[in-house]
Amino acid sequence: MKASYLTLGLILLAGFATGCDNVSEDDRYIKVEKPVIDNPRTLLIMEFTGNNCLNCPTGAKTVDQIKEDEGHDRVISVGLHPDGSIFTNPVIATKPNRHLQDFRTEAATVWFDYYGKPNGFPTAVFNGTSISSSIGDWQARAAQALTIPASMTIDANCSYDSSTRDLTVDYTINFGNTVNGRLNILVWLVENDIIGTQSMPDGTKDEEYVHNHVLRAALNGNWGTSIGEAFYPEDQVTGSASLQLSDKWVAENCVAVVFVYRDDNKEVEQAASISID
Repeated sequence: MKASYLTLGLILLAGFATGCDNVSEDDRYIKVEKPVIDNPRTLLIMEFTGNNCLNCPTGAKTVDQIKEDEGHDRVISVGLHPDGSIFTNPVIATKPNRHLQDFRTEAATVWFDYYGKPNGFPTAVFNGTSISSSIGDWQARAAQALTIPASMTIDANCSYDSSTRDLTVDYTINFGNTVNGRLNILVWLVENDIIGTQSMPDGTKDEEYVHNHVLRAALNGNWGTSIGEAFYPEDQVTGSASLQLSDKWVAENCVAVVFVYRDDNKEVEQAASISID
């Protein structure tokens, strides 16, 4: 057990020590054989990223490749732009018109602080517990996370009023196994297809970069809502969360991400996503 903790600690230290330097060819995405897992969890990848980070476009491409290889129905990604890092400072975006581009959110900052404000950007967190700033090992971490079976399913649906821009996300959690430990449910709003400025690996700035999976807001608080601490097969939990969308967000490009996680160590037990429009 002590050896396991030591190994994990070394992995975390190695990940945090990686900054936003150029990524070598040895650290690029490498495809490996996928195992066949019955009833796998949906993988939630939280990616701490920024528009001033040279390596973040490479990180985004790697996550997209993971989703392509593993299946878009099995992998959900969210880009978190926290406050407190030079890589997430606002920039001027000239497309489609000149404006201040600021993707930072309180929700992203809270989770960034929880993980110790990792210095390496981008940093990815796989199902809440496996953390890496080394893009080259993201695929292996994703594959490992997908070997863990699910104890529950999440069904979600959205109700959106375009006239008031009010959004309500209803969810139903159905348990298939016994789960002990306090669980929270969190609902995030994520936006895709945002045209804006991005620093690129060659040092240039792309004024027409497409930012995807950008976390816009948490619908039910930064840490979500507690749903209890002891669950048994055939137990069911229902609930909802609401938010009024900002006029700056394009509703048809937005997705609700719903996930259940353990309160003690933030391990994600299950996740789901649904378009809101």
